[in-house]
Parts: sequence; structure tokens; C-alpha cells
Amino acid sequence: MSATGAAKGTINDATRELMVRWDQVRESWRDAKAAEFSKTYLSGLGEDASRALRVMDELERLIAKIHADCE
Repeated sequence: MSATGAAKGTINDATRELMVRWDQVRESWRDAKAAEFSKTYLSGLGEDASRALRVMDELERLIAKIHADCE
């Protein structure tokens, strides 16, 4: 597995784990500050992670092309 592939796996796993844990926290933290925290830090996190993964895919393709061009 490439370093990029490993990093993508880490991002996926960490994002998934964070959301699972957040769901657990939300069972007992249900006030306005919890909603504010969610809106400020977690809303859009999935899309941000997906965007990062797409950029990493593009970088991986670019690096592969550079390696191929240098051979």
C-alpha cells in the first residue's frame, strides 16, 4: 500500500470514529453549546474529508505520472 493509500485510510477511519464518538457524546450533551460545537466543528466534516481524499487521489496520480516521466 502506498503512503497516500495509508493516509487515506487513516482519514476515513478517523472521520468515521469521530462521528461514532460524537453520536455517543450527543446522548448526554444536548444543550445549545453542543449544537454550536456540532455546527462549528462537525458540520461539513464528511464533505471536507471527501474533498481531501479526492485531492490525495489527484496527487497520487500526479506523482505516478512524474515518476513515469522520469524513467
